[in-house]
Amino acid sequence: MTDAPPLPALPIRDYRQGGLLGYASDHAPKARLLMDTVLRGFGPAAWALRQMLPWGDRIAARRLLRSEDPYREEILAIRQALGVPGPVAFALSYEFGCTARGFPDQDVLFRSLDWPFSGLGAIAELVWLRGPAGEWVTVTWPGVAGVLHGTAPGRFALSLNQAPERQSGFGRAVDWLASRRRGARSFGLPPTHLLRQVFETAKDACTARKMLEETEVAAPVIFTLLAPGGEALTIERLEAEAKTQQGALAANHFTGRSQGRWRARGFDSHGRMAMAQRFEHPPRLDALQPPVLNPLTRLAVNMHLDGRLSACGYEQERPVTAVTETSLPADARESEPRQHAPHRPIASLG
Repeated sequence: MTDAPPLPALPIRDYRQGGLLGYASDHAPKARLLMDTVLRGFGPAAWALRQMLPWGDRIAARRLLRSEDPYREEILAIRQALGVPGPVAFALSYEFGCTARGFPDQDVLFRSLDWPFSGLGAIAELVWLRGPAGEWVTVTWPGVAGVLHGTAPGRFALSLNQAPERQSGFGRAVDWLASRRRGARSFGLPPTHLLRQVFETAKDACTARKMLEETEVAAPVIFTLLAPGGEALTIERLEAEAKTQQGALAANHFTGRSQGRWRARGFDSHGRMAMAQRFEHPPRLDALQPPVLNPLTRLAVNMHLDGRLSACGYEQERPVTAVTETSLPADARESEPRQHAPHRPIASLG
């Protein structure tokens, strides 16, 4: 009996110069594979959805223009670089489940990402980026303009969880259509675009918190924020309102708001949160257990405040990649250190 071959590592990319547009352009075949993977997840409806992508791109482009989205031109350039319809519509997609838990005493933010599209875990990549506020690293896919999670060395680690679904009393189909209508009419930023903007421009955790609490968003969302000094927050957002709680712990239901009008999303959201709350240490990324591990799990990520990030891809409730870790590239470590403002407790910000 022979040993199983080792699992492949996730690719590590340095796009601190070219940014996410350069990343998508250089890896256009993989970006197109990402869209094909998502479309296949819709089964028999995939063909019809593919025919609707040019129409979806036009609607999404108008929405991005109306809201003065800072990434609109980049998203349109990604569509041109890929040469296929879909990237603009995909830039506004927002359908996934997550579990997040911060460990302030260990300077680590853990998160798992659940998505109903098989194949995404095997093709994820670790990408280094840079904005006006400094370097940061995320786990993503080429062609994706928004950000779901990441860490900025010495500044903060952040993750984004989809919020529960508003209930109208008329069934899930009506609830889904109503949420799409609200999003289409909103002038707020897509939550994934806001998270990217925070990584690029927030020089410290105080600024990050202010942006996450006060920037209008296009849909409800839950942010988890971990910062130096053992500080952690969960920010439950509605479009123009924020409720912030101490501790970084989230799944896909609200804990600081009435549960009556909200329906939890994803696989056993309450069970996932309860399990994450019992963790004493960040879990081993290639050994997750149910219900944090479930049939929809695609990624497990640990984000360290010193800039280290490790990730593992999942499919069918088992790892399909090795646990892969990256740290700040050598040239950034050796460059002149950026001056940081004196540390201010994020909880004290009004």
